[in-house]
Amino acid sequence: MTGSSGLSLIELLSTPDPDVSRIINTFVTRFNNAYGIPGTDRWDITKEDWQRYEFLGDRVLNLIVAQSLFTQRAGVLDEGRMTKILSGAVSNHALDALTRQHGKTAFARLIPRAIGENPYGERITGGAFEAFIGALYCEVGLDDVAYFVNTIMGDVLAAHDPDGNAIGALQEYFQKKDQSLPEYREVVRTGPDHKPSFTFQVLCNGEILGEGSGETARQAKQAAAKRALDTLGRDPY
Repeated sequence: MTGSSGLSLIELLSTPDPDVSRIINTFVTRFNNAYGIPGTDRWDITKEDWQRYEFLGDRVLNLIVAQSLFTQRAGVLDEGRMTKILSGAVSNHALDALTRQHGKTAFARLIPRAIGENPYGERITGGAFEAFIGALYCEVGLDDVAYFVNTIMGDVLAAHDPDGNAIGALQEYFQKKDQSLPEYREVVRTGPDHKPSFTFQVLCNGEILGEGSGETARQAKQAAAKRALDTLGRDPY
């Protein structure tokens, strides 16, 4: 799919910091122009087709996350621990939280009117994410969808560590309060390329909760999350 902007979905999906709202809006507009009624404000498909995409997307998403856990943590996680992380990361609750993190307004465009006029329960918003992934898989294939999923779900997967960690504890704290998930922002990177040092801030609704540094981005985010938990009076473990 391409449009007047000249950018294909593959180009939009393959950026290191993808604009999820733009991707969704581009997808819906171009899908409707090609297969539905142009100008429709939501994804113009039937309820039955949406559910078929949801079924496919669920399988694709599980495969991508399972492969990510297997390859990125080789030798660290056994089957039971990978299963626990997988089930948590792709649950309706986790996917609903992800849609809130990236803007529910855009995700609402992925829910056909036939689904209902109050499509904001966790099952529906989680299903919207799965249906979107299924449709993207049909349009661009597994590799580009996997890159996109791993990019936007990196912190989610890190948070669902069965051993517990500061990032996960901080995310769980805000999920229980039904608030927006914290975001991490790189503020400083110093040192040579072969041995950099990172400093990250963690924010919620624009408020800086903590700042931390480390030899990797992951370590810096953990340190920032730990500082935020200290500020909130929470134990990361």
